[in-house]
Amino acid sequence: MSKELILKLKPYLSEKIWGWEKWVLACHEEGNCTVQEGIYEGQKLSEILGCGSDFPILNKIIRAEDTLSVQVHPNDEYAKRVENANGKTECWYILEAEEGATLVSGIKKGLNKEKLRNIIKEGKLEDYLERIKIKSGDFIYIPAGTVHAIEAGVKLIEVQQNSNITYRLHDWGRGREIHIEKSLDVIDYEGENKGGKIDNFSKLETPYFNVEKIIVHNNYMDKVNEDFHSYTVICGEGILKANNGQIELKEEETIYISKGIEYTIEGDMELIKTSI
Repeated sequence: MSKELILKLKPYLSEKIWGWEKWVLACHEEGNCTVQEGIYEGQKLSEILGCGSDFPILNKIIRAEDTLSVQVHPNDEYAKRVENANGKTECWYILEAEEGATLVSGIKKGLNKEKLRNIIKEGKLEDYLERIKIKSGDFIYIPAGTVHAIEAGVKLIEVQQNSNITYRLHDWGRGREIHIEKSLDVIDYEGENKGGKIDNFSKLETPYFNVEKIIVHNNYMDKVNEDFHSYTVICGEGILKANNGQIELKEEETIYISKGIEYTIEGDMELIKTSI
C-alpha cells in the first residue's frame, strides 16, 4: 500500500499457561493486531497493509508469571526446508524484573549434538544452561540457534522475525510437546551467533530488523526512509505529530508509521523503535 499511514495499534492477546503475550505489531496467521482509532479503526493490520507472512517482524510484550519452556528457534534455511516458514531471531528489552531475576541464554561450552542428547536423556539439561542476571533496562540478543528461556517474574518487549516456530527442549513437567531432535539439529553449540546481553544498549542492527532505544525530552524529529518505523512506549507519555494531525502515546502503546512520513514526537518518554 503506497498511502501514507500512521496507525495506533490494538494488540492481539495470547493467554499462556505461564502468563501472556500481547502481539503489539503483528501480521501473522496465528495473531493479528488491529487499528485502535481513526478511519481504519477495528481493521486488521494485515488487511490494511496487504501483507501476511511476508511482513518482516513480529513485536510482542511478554509477561512471564511462570518460567517458559527451554527452547530454541531455527534459522531461515532450516525453517524454510523443514517447516515452510521463516526462521526466528529475536531480542528482548526488559521492562520489569523481580529482584534477582535471571534468564536462560545459551548452554555450557564444550557440548555437541550427541553430548547434549545424552544429557537430556539423563534428565540433567538444567545443569547445562547458561543463566544471566537481569534488571529493568537490560537488552538481550537471541539469534536463531540460541537455547533460551524467559523465567518467572519478568516483563519484556520482544522484537523478532515474523515466525511462530518454537522447538522445546524442556518444559518443566507441564506435559506439552517436546521437540528434541529438531532442537538438536538447530542449536548453535559453539556460540558463533554471539547472543547474550548487550551492555549499554542503544541500537542493534541485524539482517532482519533494527532496534533502537529512543529517549524523548521535549521533542524528537525523524523521517521514515525505511519501509516503516514502529514505536512501543517503554514509559512516559506524549504525542506524535505528522500530516497536520496528532496521536497520543502512553506506556506500552504501539504505533506504525509508513515510508515517507516526517514526524515529531513530543513529551517525556522512552520508546523502543523498530525498522527494517
